[in-house]
Amino acid sequence: MLLTPEDIQKILQTVPKRKERIPDYTPAAVMMIFLNKNQATHLVYIRRTRGMSLHSGQMAFPGGKIDLEDDTSLTTAIRETYEEIGISSKEYQYLGDMGYFHTLTSRYDAAAHLAWSPGPLRYRINSREVAEIVEIPVQILMSQFRSDLNEDDLNELMYLNFQYQPEGSSKNYTLWGLTARITHHFLKGLKKQREL
Repeated sequence: MLLTPEDIQKILQTVPKRKERIPDYTPAAVMMIFLNKNQATHLVYIRRTRGMSLHSGQMAFPGGKIDLEDDTSLTTAIRETYEEIGISSKEYQYLGDMGYFHTLTSRYDAAAHLAWSPGPLRYRINSREVAEIVEIPVQILMSQFRSDLNEDDLNELMYLNFQYQPEGSSKNYTLWGLTARITHHFLKGLKKQREL
């Protein structure tokens, strides 16, 4: 599956968005970077290092909590993406956001921003925060999309996950929690767009 920036922007126009943050939740932001390589669109994920206080060892999008000096959630997403994987905003095209998503346990409320790169990126990993970068083909994620999922049912959301094992590798990656929910929300928009 090969997506263009225009495809992604069309999806952004159709997905429902929560525009207001939840009071008393820690504000945060993430950057979903789409890139095309090997004739397929991939999403860029990171695996957090072990030993971090929160979300240790988990799969995530680049991102983090909003600092006082950040003007907007987009500023945070851009800053965190650069701090964690060394990719500056000059290396991708910003496409828009999908609104806010909250964690179910750690009380974070994260804005999900989307960006697109026409080809491979040169990562400069901050090894204190990021153990590795994993680029997952959107087609593989789409094959696990659950059209029956009720996004308003917390019990269903608790068990939502995506599995990925790169070809020829013994490594297995699991997306769950906030990262899986943001991914699923985008895929729901993609499925709807493909059906039009």
